[in-house]
Amino acid sequence: MPSLIGADSGSGVNVAANYLKSTAPFTQFGTRELQIINVAQTGIATSYANADSLFSKTVRALQQTAEIYAVGTPTVGNCQFIIAVDTQSTADSATNQTAGYGLLEAAILTGSGVAGTVTTVAL
Repeated sequence: MPSLIGADSGSGVNVAANYLKSTAPFTQFGTRELQIINVAQTGIATSYANADSLFSKTVRALQQTAEIYAVGTPTVGNCQFIIAVDTQSTADSATNQTAGYGLLEAAILTGSGVAGTVTTVAL
């Protein structure tokens, strides 16, 4: 283990005090800040591996509005994605800037033809 500069070293720098400091969970390890989102959508898992399935359409709709880092395997009624936070607005509309992913939900409906509800997943 490397030596740590203590307060008594005469340098005025105390690295040892920060050595065991706890940190908050985060997702920015040399990348943008990432967020896990869940898309609740009826039928998303039905024949999801088929070309032009609802799942495929939903992924394409997300790609039009957000940078996707990972796509989960859909389960009955849900699928999770990891997206870059700075590429997707959390606004509900152009005039309502509250967090709700309304713009993304509108893009999913337009792109796939089936409404989806987007929520965030805590780490």
